[in-house]
Formats: sequence, C-alpha cells, structure tokens
Amino acid sequence: MTGALPPLVCCVDDGFTEPLLVVLRSLAEAHPGCRSRLRVHVLHNGLTPANLGRIHRQADAVRLAVRTVAVRLPPGRYPLTGRATDATYLRLEIPEHVPAGRVLYLDADTLVVGDLRELLATDLAGHPVAAVRDPQNPILRHGIGLPGWERLGVPGDREYFNSGVLLLDLDACARGRLFERCAHFLTTHRDHVRFWDQDALNWAVDDNWLRLPRRWNTFPMSAILRLPGDQYTAEHIVPVAELIAEEPDARILHFAGRGKPWLGRLPDGEINRRYAAVHARALLTG
Repeated sequence: MTGALPPLVCCVDDGFTEPLLVVLRSLAEAHPGCRSRLRVHVLHNGLTPANLGRIHRQADAVRLAVRTVAVRLPPGRYPLTGRATDATYLRLEIPEHVPAGRVLYLDADTLVVGDLRELLATDLAGHPVAAVRDPQNPILRHGIGLPGWERLGVPGDREYFNSGVLLLDLDACARGRLFERCAHFLTTHRDHVRFWDQDALNWAVDDNWLRLPRRWNTFPMSAILRLPGDQYTAEHIVPVAELIAEEPDARILHFAGRGKPWLGRLPDGEINRRYAAVHARALLTG
C-alpha cells in the first residue's frame, strides 16, 4: 500500500508546544518505515515565532511533514473555565482548515507508542466519530461529564467518550452538522459544560459514534491513581484492574488530567520513564 495516509491534527497554544514536540517525535519513531506517508496539521491560536520554529525543527529532524495553521477564535465565544484556553476549542475548527475526508485528531498530551495504520484504516460505517469510552466517566450517571444531562433529556446510561483521540469522517460530520451543533451547545448551554468541547461533542453526536478499543486512547491508570486525591469511581462498570492490565497493549497513551509528565507531575514508574525518554530526544532538536 502506497500514498498518503489520512492526516493527523493537533491543536496547541504556546503552553502546549513542548508536549507537541513529544507527540511528533513519538509519531515518527512509531512509523520508521512509513513516516513519509504521514501528514500532521497543527492548528494554533498564534504561537510565538520561537515556538513555531521549535515545531518545524522537530518535524525536519524526524522527517515528518508538518503544516502549522494559525486560527483565531472570537474572544469570549466559548466558556473558559478551569484550565481551558481558546486553544481548547480549536479542534472544532478542523473542517475549516484541514482539507480531507477523514482525519485523526490527537491531544498534545498523548504519546504514540504503536503503529496507527490500523486505526487510520478503520471503517466508521457511517458514523461521524470513532472514539474510546472515557475510563473515568464511562456513562453519564457515573461520571462528571456533561453536568445536568438529565435536564437536556439525555439518558443517564449513555456512554461518554473521551475526545483526546478522535477519528473523524468529516463528510459525515458535515451531513449531521456536528460542529455547528457543538458551537450552538457551547454558546447556549454554558451551565452544562465541564469538559469544554468534549461535553459539546458528546451532546452533539447524540450517541452516534463508533466505539474503539481502549488501546487507541489508553489512560495510564496505574500511574494516575497514585496521584494524591485521584480516585476511581467506576469500579462496578469497568474494574480498574482491567484497565491496568490493558496498558501494555496501548498504541496511544493519553496523559489526561493533572498528571502531565513533561511537568514532572506523573509518579515515577515505567510509563513516566517511557515518556521521559522520548521527551529528552525531542528536546535535543526542539
């Protein structure tokens, strides 16, 4: 099989430039024989020239095709709570800036640890989105995503996906007006927003999403649950031992929440050391 693969998309601001370098490095290292077929679009909300230079130096160093695109969102358009910034919502601009029928979106706090070609070739069977159920918020009734779901008329047993890894069929998204519905939700239902565009996407997709195996978006629960104050409340739905047992099968590790390894906030262990090794190589050129 030859030719370009469906493109990948990351969205960052200056604060997430460094972990993006790690994503790019890990992506290239996981595809030694086909990296020339990979294309990455980086949407940003006005990176400094220094950080743009770091991204392109990293791309050149690992021989990866990377395109950076500045995207401006109107100030105050979407709710900014907690650690959210305008860049949090940049993935909602993908259809306007990435000319493709299908894309794979990756959060900048991920680490690619396996070949993604199987994921990129996944048949979405008409669904606009393929994603992995959020391990910490697996269904609305036993999670904190989409607060006030009952007032929105959404059933409490509806599964809730994590938006850190999304395979998108942009044609199907357009037919269902998915991104327009997300924008409407964020501007008219601000009191139902806790996890920002992730809540909007879960509401707008209306359960019409393809369930992916957890290996494509693996939370390192063995490390996360060692953070002070972190608790797992969905044991009766998915036992935490099952999540931990599946970590070696990961193709994409996702450092969601507070445990950001590039900031030294993940407890030491095999996964933290694995990230640190790629991080060190990325910093040599970025």
